[in-house]
Amino acid sequence: MKIFKTISLTAVCLILGIIMAWQFRSVKQNQVLAQYEKKNVSEIIDELLIEKKNNENLKVRLQELQKEVDAFKDGETSVKDKIDALQREILTARIKAGLETVKGPGLIITIEAGGMKNVEDRHIEEIINELKASDVQAISVNDERIVAMSEIRNASDYIMINGTQLVPPYTIKAIGHADNMERSLRLLGGVLEKFEYYEFKVNIKKEDVIVIPAVRDDGTVLRIDKLTPVQ
Repeated sequence: MKIFKTISLTAVCLILGIIMAWQFRSVKQNQVLAQYEKKNVSEIIDELLIEKKNNENLKVRLQELQKEVDAFKDGETSVKDKIDALQREILTARIKAGLETVKGPGLIITIEAGGMKNVEDRHIEEIINELKASDVQAISVNDERIVAMSEIRNASDYIMINGTQLVPPYTIKAIGHADNMERSLRLLGGVLEKFEYYEFKVNIKKEDVIVIPAVRDDGTVLRIDKLTPVQ
């Protein structure tokens, strides 16, 4: 009987020991798991803070890059404006030099001999000078553009302008204020009155659109090979 009690007590103690050991192990595991979870949450928070910082840095860098892009666009626009202005200046200079075909309102004057006297270079020059003294901006004679270096001279029965032989009738196209130019030509004792004495046939017609071609740019009219700009 005593032996049975001893065995029973031993068995109970063993079972209690196993239960206590299992509970201790369970508590230990729970503590380790809690620490692990706590550690993971802490790491996640740290990672989130790092990502947040990275996002802030990226946002700042993006703003800096946007400013650089805006500055580049502003600079590009400025350069384009300067190029456009330069092209306009070049075009204006070419127009003034007679290197561009132009159009505008003005007069078309036709002149030819009607009597014994022929139309000579000096008669064409008189008309051109009178037009220049009024409001003319571009002139041509038989579609030869008159520029600063144009020559007008007699050559037998025809007139030479820009190295080209012109024969009557001579058609002078003048772009400018038509009324002013016509008044200048019709002044008392002026060019047209003189031409009436020579019995020249003169016709003056106003036009809203007159086209005057550009001067030849092949070096035969405008010669600048001996010219050097002074610095």
